[in-house]
Amino acid sequence: MAATAKPGSLTPLHSHLRKHFPPFDSTFIRPKIRDSRFSRSNPTLRHVRTAPVVPVLRAQSFPEYIPDAKFYRVEAILRPWRVSQVSSALLKIGIRGVTVSDVRGFGAQGGSTERQGGSEFSEDKFVAKVKMEIVVSKDQVEAVIEKIIEEARTGELGDGKIFLVPVSDVIRVRTGERGDQAERMTGGRSDMTSA
Repeated sequence: MAATAKPGSLTPLHSHLRKHFPPFDSTFIRPKIRDSRFSRSNPTLRHVRTAPVVPVLRAQSFPEYIPDAKFYRVEAILRPWRVSQVSSALLKIGIRGVTVSDVRGFGAQGGSTERQGGSEFSEDKFVAKVKMEIVVSKDQVEAVIEKIIEEARTGELGDGKIFLVPVSDVIRVRTGERGDQAERMTGGRSDMTSA
């Protein structure tokens, strides 16, 4: 019959572990291994507090915070049949340089059917949308957002979303120009407001 330990007493394994491995100290880690094989190296490791690898974003603390940048990319996810109206309206206010991509996905609609011209259609569980991307200077952002909302809104579920992303720089490939010179386009909004 195996011997049982009395309550509060240590088993042979526990006493062996206590002898060779002292209780953990959160400020220092000191291996104290008494075995002759390890007696030559007895390093002392210290717990060092370092700054977090990922910086804390101010937006987490301040809901009104908008990252300050000279340029912003306005990404709009829209109904495909509203894109021509939106792009025409943007051209009228002098916004040039629009990138359009066909995308598929779902949001609040949850992949439900889309309505166009009174008829409904559905493909898989994703709804066909178009993503418009426009990089503009900071002073043009609100005008672009207002124009997109004005032209893309139907009032029904699935009108889309607009995302605003700070852009650190703009470079024109042909000339190597950067910043304002690269963002500016002949006949664009800058020319219209300066005239």
